[in-house]
Amino acid sequence: MALTDTLGLPNTRGRGPLIVAQVVDALGTGLFLPFAVVYFHAAKGIPLTTVGLMLSAAALLSLPAGPLAGPMIDRFGPRRVVIAGNLVRVLTFTGYVFTDVPWQLVLLVTLTLAGDSQFRPGAAALVAQVADDGQRARWYAMERALRNVALGAGGLLGSVLVTWGGTAGYTGVVALNAVSFLAASALVATWHPPHTPAPLTAPAPAPAPAVKRAGYKEVLADRAYLGVLSTVCVFALCDLALTVLLSAYVIEARGLPSWQPGVLFAINTVLVMLTQTMVAKAVEHHRRPRVLQVAAVLWAVSFLIFAAVPEGSAGPAFAALVVGMVVFTAAELLQAPTSSALTVAIAPEHLRGRYLGLEELMWGVAKVLAPVVFTWLLTQGPGLPWLALGACCLAAVAVLNRLSRALPARAVRETVDA
Repeated sequence: MALTDTLGLPNTRGRGPLIVAQVVDALGTGLFLPFAVVYFHAAKGIPLTTVGLMLSAAALLSLPAGPLAGPMIDRFGPRRVVIAGNLVRVLTFTGYVFTDVPWQLVLLVTLTLAGDSQFRPGAAALVAQVADDGQRARWYAMERALRNVALGAGGLLGSVLVTWGGTAGYTGVVALNAVSFLAASALVATWHPPHTPAPLTAPAPAPAPAVKRAGYKEVLADRAYLGVLSTVCVFALCDLALTVLLSAYVIEARGLPSWQPGVLFAINTVLVMLTQTMVAKAVEHHRRPRVLQVAAVLWAVSFLIFAAVPEGSAGPAFAALVVGMVVFTAAELLQAPTSSALTVAIAPEHLRGRYLGLEELMWGVAKVLAPVVFTWLLTQGPGLPWLALGACCLAAVAVLNRLSRALPARAVRETVDA
């Protein structure tokens, strides 16, 4: 058995530039992401409360970008949309350097988030287009593992630049991020899919049947997919709990040492890097709704563990948090590639962009809701956010149980993908 198959990696022959582009994109994102709030405060002199309002306003304004990207993907193809999403972010990150006016920064951040929302469904559709049959989940898993590596490396490089360069270091981080998006655009633009010559004796191709024009009305009529979207929103909230909720819960609500969240994040990152592709391979022939149900149950268990963490007792509390993080990561490893592959498998090819655009919208809604809902629940009781998330996961299990009978056969198992 080839090493690549043992590790759960897909066939990447002829697709190297796409992989490098993803890594470069993630490296630049990792440079800036940990310092986004601090950059606008330290380098631009904007009060922290104003920065928070700016970012929230931009997140709300950019919500339509995902659904708008869908028709663009279906009409112009995912490759062009990926390139355009990266070029938008080249312009916005360049703009960050030259202005410190809050309303102008809100506009730039909105466009940046719109570029993100354009890039993600475009990249998912591009993977669906270039992956070999039966290997889409592997591609999504590999992409996620590589992005974790690149995000971590970018974060370390950004820390060095900020520590040594001060305000100039922040500017360097922003400029390098713009360069990374430009390089990623160039890699995708110059890549051409491998061409398989037609046999010499092949008959003349028949005229392609006309594809009827369709839009979001047809997507919204797909009741099974609407059920899938409800689970996407739940899983997005679960995923965001790691970045939005965990640190505040550990340090503020439980009074534990400030080093603990960083170690927990490191555990999550390392596990994803080392095992994501192998987990995707292990479950690729199982029913997708069942895999997602297992992920939801594991998430619910992890949230119960987090909610039960004792206050102030650093040793036992940290042990419980580590166990909770391992279970949390196991849920992530199952859900992330499976959800992406499920959406692509459900969607008719001529509507794939719109299906992915609505999935992106659910992530956008979750990003708007998570900070407000999680912090409010945390003020009402330390364990309430985790218990609420656990209840949402159990609801997702019930929805997926009904969907397993309603989904088309092509969506249920990887082996029947087109």
